Parts: sequence; C-alpha cells; structure tokens
Amino acid sequence: MHRIQIPYHIIVHLLALALLPACSATTADAPPEEAAAIAAGSVEAVAVRVTPVERRAFPLRTLATGRLRAARKAEIRLRAAGEIVELPVAEGAYVEQGALLARVDEAALQLRLRQARLQLDDAEINKQDLLLAQGGQAGVDTSVTPGKLALIHTLSGYDKARLAVEQAEYELAQVRVYAPFGGLVADLEIKLYQQANAGDVLCTLLDPASFEAEFQLLESEALSVEEGRRVRVRPLALPGREWPAAVSTINPIVDEQGLVTLRARLQGDARRLIEGLNVEVVLEQAVPGLIVVPKSALVLRSGRPVVFSYTPEEGLAKWNYVTVAHENDEQIAVSEGLEPGALVIYEGNLNLEHDAQVRVAEE
Repeated sequence: MHRIQIPYHIIVHLLALALLPACSATTADAPPEEAAAIAAGSVEAVAVRVTPVERRAFPLRTLATGRLRAARKAEIRLRAAGEIVELPVAEGAYVEQGALLARVDEAALQLRLRQARLQLDDAEINKQDLLLAQGGQAGVDTSVTPGKLALIHTLSGYDKARLAVEQAEYELAQVRVYAPFGGLVADLEIKLYQQANAGDVLCTLLDPASFEAEFQLLESEALSVEEGRRVRVRPLALPGREWPAAVSTINPIVDEQGLVTLRARLQGDARRLIEGLNVEVVLEQAVPGLIVVPKSALVLRSGRPVVFSYTPEEGLAKWNYVTVAHENDEQIAVSEGLEPGALVIYEGNLNLEHDAQVRVAEE
C-alpha cells in the first residue's frame, strides 16, 4: 500500500486558510478603538506633563566661582607692653564698636603718672616764685609780658613737667584696646596673663556687614557688567541658601589669563558666613522676546536637540527639531523650531518617539 505524500508548502497554506476566519472574527467583533489598537499593535499611552510655549524675556545667566572677603577688615595690635590682665573676647564672637578687646596691666604707668603730676606741682611753685621775681602777680600769667612768661615756663621747668604728665596720660590710655568698629573676632593670638609687647597682633576684626564675593569673569563678559548690577551669591557649603548682592568694584585690569576681578557686596545679615568661604555668583541679564521652555523639555534624538509637542486632538507626541539660542540651569530659549501657543512636553518625554500615544497626567 502506497502512502500519499502531500508537499510541505501545501500543508502550511491549508493551515493559514483555516486560521484566517478566526482572526478576522476577533478583529471584527472588537470595538473600533480596540480594533485599531490590535491592528497597530499599540501600547498604553504614556503619561506626560505639558506647558504652553511663551515668548518672553529670558534670564540669561552667567555663573562664576569666587571667595568671600570682608571689605572692612583690620589687624588689631597692642599699643602698650606688659601683662594681659583682661581679655573679654573669644574667636568668632561678635563685638560692638567701642567694646573692650584687651587690657594690659597699668600699675607701672599709674605710678609714672603720679610722679609726673608731682613734678608738675613742683614746677608750678617755681613758676609762681619767678612771676613775683619778674614783677608779676602770683597766679596771674597776664601780669607779665608774653616773652617773660615763656622764659618763666622754661626756667621753672613748668613746660617740661606738663609735657611729662600728658605723655604719662597718653601711655596709660594705650593699655586698653577697643574695637574700632563692630565685627567678628578672628585669629586671636594673645592669651590672658601673657607678657606682650607693644605692636604685637591681638586679633583680626572682620565686619560681616562688609562681606563681598570676589570673583572673576572673562573680559568679554566683564565688559557688559556695571557697578550696582544685581547678582546672587550662593555659598557652596550652604546648599539652597543665597544672598542678594550688588557689584561694588570692577578692577580695570585684565590679567594674563584674560580674566577681570570683580567684587559684589552682600546684602542682609551675613554673620553666619565666614571669610574665605567658596561661593557661586549668579549674574542674570534679561534678553527680551524669546521663546522660553523648561530645560527638561529638551531631549536628544540622533544627536540633535528635540522638543516634543502635544496635539490634544490626536493625543500624539510630535517631535520638533529646535535651535537653542540660550540656556540656564532651569530654562532654554529656542530661536527656531517652536511657535508660541504650542504645548511642549517637559515630563515623561525621555523615551518618547514621534507620533507616540500620550495622555496628560493629572496634577
């Protein structure tokens, strides 16, 4: 008995014809929306967030790094030698203008002042005797001529004794050191009961109200900055904190690296800050009439910048090749590729393709 062998391609063809009605019935019985999805093999729409395109002023930002400096800073020195018997300050403390910073032992100077005053008393007696001897009246300087009075002062030792008293009083006043302005005490180098010499450095005084951010800009950038320009200063050690400031000085010299040094005076209470702190300076300049979108709306496709727009009628994402004119840390300004009024996708756009099904997520 012979078997009939049917060719393989005929078997495949017969099986396809048998399955065709079942597939057609599945598509025909489905609702129109599901049938379209089955035919296209689509997936669930991607949730996105959108924002309208606006034409407005773009805050062009320039970032520079620098350090904090105190414009009013003084090295405080002792003006008298001796033992430090009073030191009512500590490093980091804030002192008011006129506050006592240190006092040197004054016992020896007090004795010197008493001695000088006794010598002045003796000279006063000699002066009165000479007034009478010159035909004048005791206690009345005008009873003799000015020439005779000058001679009497010299012969009696009165001028010399009076000068010695003034000198002793001056030296006694130097034992106390006062703050010339309100500020923070830094680099305190003298200790209580230490023997010190006149001229020794006591401490450094910093005025926190005079803190400035010192930074550098390229010469091309510095030429567009004027004194009084508003900037923002962000200490790197204090994330999220910033101080308003204004450009106070511009050094009119370009260094060998093509940089210009500027300073911006901080505004507000800066007592928490310290000199030498690393800071970031943010300079902003408004460029009017640009199309501005969030920076997160920009993605790359085939190495080119793309911004997806949303068409509510179709529920589709459309990609748009754009030309970026400016950018900062939050926004971009587009010169070509978008028109005002378009809805751009700024969230959920990382893996989108052209004509992808999307839906706007609820806030």
